[in-house]
Amino acid sequence: MSHTKNKPGSPRFRVGDKVRVKLGVIDPDFSDIPLGGWLGTVKEVEQADDEITYDIKWDKRTLNGMHPIYRKRCERDGLELQSMWLGEEDIEPDDGSPIPIEQPTQIKTLPLSEKDQDDRVRMALGLTHDDPLPDVSPETLMTYFRYLAANLMFPFAIFYWAESGPFSSKKVTVQISRLVDPVDHEFDEGYGLFCIGRDQDEEIEIPLDEIEPKKKDPNDRLISDYSYWFHNWS
Repeated sequence: MSHTKNKPGSPRFRVGDKVRVKLGVIDPDFSDIPLGGWLGTVKEVEQADDEITYDIKWDKRTLNGMHPIYRKRCERDGLELQSMWLGEEDIEPDDGSPIPIEQPTQIKTLPLSEKDQDDRVRMALGLTHDDPLPDVSPETLMTYFRYLAANLMFPFAIFYWAESGPFSSKKVTVQISRLVDPVDHEFDEGYGLFCIGRDQDEEIEIPLDEIEPKKKDPNDRLISDYSYWFHNWS
């Protein structure tokens, strides 16, 4: 298919054209991921002022040849894996000649940050910054239990809403003494991890995601991070 008769400033490629990413082109989101040799079909064209961009749907060969780290990052960041927008200067016609898919030579995984809540959850689960957060499961809950058991400071006081009548509850202070080991507990991932508290003279089990440590308690961020993950990845 010829692409040589376009007027200056008009798109060089049309919807349905098969194209190839030029060697040396780098992913616009990840500076350590080269795109050279990726093949696909133009599915949309946009032109704004003098800039022309193309939404390219990758072929099966390209999808199979993508580096696993790239797949992880797309899942982590909510990016589209099947296609990508690229500029006209980044692509050329796919003439059918065989060309290898460029692979990363040095993956640059960012260090985990204590300031980022997702990264703090990754620390608890033994992951890297490139890993997407996993769903709640017996395995991930056990990993999180081991992390919290090693890092929470016991005992500590929390606020807890306890039933005070058929249609009422009251906010009470409870001393938390320990976590319940999932191995010794009837496991239910729908409720997550439990802790043991003392309400007056009685020991009670409370779901960890329902407790609220007092202000400035060093355990507060650990429990908040767990609750954030448990509620959003269940």
